[in-house]
Amino acid sequence: MCGHSPRGHRFEYMTDPQPPWVAPFVLDTPDVPRQRHGHWDLYVPESDGPRPLVMFVHGGPVNPAWPASPRDWHVFRGYGAQVAARGFAGAVVDHRLTGGDAYPQAYADVLEAVEAARADERVDADRVAVWVFSGGGPMLAPLLRDRPSWLKVLGATYPALDSFLDFELAKGFHPLDEVAAAAPIPLVFTRAGLERDFLAPAQATFLEQAAGSRIAVELIEVPNGVHGFDHTDYTDESRAAVELALGKVLSHLS
Repeated sequence: MCGHSPRGHRFEYMTDPQPPWVAPFVLDTPDVPRQRHGHWDLYVPESDGPRPLVMFVHGGPVNPAWPASPRDWHVFRGYGAQVAARGFAGAVVDHRLTGGDAYPQAYADVLEAVEAARADERVDADRVAVWVFSGGGPMLAPLLRDRPSWLKVLGATYPALDSFLDFELAKGFHPLDEVAAAAPIPLVFTRAGLERDFLAPAQATFLEQAAGSRIAVELIEVPNGVHGFDHTDYTDESRAAVELALGKVLSHLS
């Protein structure tokens, strides 16, 4: 989910047929309560004990003037509710990614939300997944470099993994620099076959490098999928890819 933020600070949503705050999720959204907590939302199932957590991290850049922030987009409400319906805790964070130099602030927002969620008695603080999308991809870098003890699995769906458009990523947010020395960790990586030209090469490079690293990549290919297929391509292929990714991420938390 990369918007377009050139140096003139225009915010456009690239070529998507409808803006993400309008576009439906490709899966049904279960009727699961969500709870507002500052800049993040929590979806928790009925349970007799703490449940592992999946933190969903949207892309960007994000324009504060948009009519809805990412945690209110159908796609992320759908992911959060799907996780809760399967017996896990889901969380969606609104982070302040407004440009390439904003990654440190955005990552701090994500970590703050994770720690707040981990402090909830209904959440298993020792079993957490972080799942990034699109422009949230560079936040894989610090997670690979300094893997927290609570982090059991990473998810990445059509991620940006290098500078894109006119974005020069902040120091420390280049995932390609962290692959070789990364600590062992499973990574569920979903790649769109019709990915945007400015994102596909870095994804290919990352996967090539990861093959010789301690990152255990579980690759999900969506041959006919475009960037943002989970809220733009309403096909059996898209639905199957999202179902598979959810199953794989949650299997590492079970």
